[in-house]
Amino acid sequence: MSSDARWLDNLDRANRELTSFLATPIIDARDRAGIIQAFEFTLELFWKTMQKLAPAHSLSATTPRAALQVGLRLGLIPLAHEETWARMLRDRNLTSHTYNESLAVEICQRIAADYQPRFHETLVAMHAL
Repeated sequence: MSSDARWLDNLDRANRELTSFLATPIIDARDRAGIIQAFEFTLELFWKTMQKLAPAHSLSATTPRAALQVGLRLGLIPLAHEETWARMLRDRNLTSHTYNESLAVEICQRIAADYQPRFHETLVAMHAL
């Protein structure tokens, strides 16, 4: 199995776990924390996978933001969703450095409504690459 295939397998597993967390009702702060942690992990795998894909296309990505730019250049992220991915990075930084209950609720709502669908469509594009 190639290194790229392993990255995609790991990404598939992380995304399935996030999807399964979102499929059950959020009852309490522990549920939100689990969803947020799964989101953080999945987002990190996405940008690191894009970073790994970059050299094969004569691109470079040393930061999460640069890796997302690679995703845009390769057509993995539609231009229409560029701001959503940028917001994911901002939300990930917020959840990693502070805990605020109302912010956690807002971010969980964005994960379910906006971020997980973007993860799914980008995974489909990565598998087609």
